[in-house]
Amino acid sequence: MGKRQVRIFRKDILLKKAELEGKTGHVIMADHVVHNGQILAVSDSQLELRDPRFNKHILEIGTIEEVVYDKETDY
Repeated sequence: MGKRQVRIFRKDILLKKAELEGKTGHVIMADHVVHNGQILAVSDSQLELRDPRFNKHILEIGTIEEVVYDKETDY
């Protein structure tokens, strides 16, 4: 099994809301801070993330640069 990185930029987050919820990945902020964890929910203005220590983070979509997660492929 191979893996491919999927990058979703700020302008596409709301369009790919269903695809993002439940995924584990990285949220890269505009100030270059990176949050790692599972995406719990995406609303019109916020993204809710649970990190590996089970802390919840509410991130404003306007401050997110991109979301990156791995997708397994058949090859």
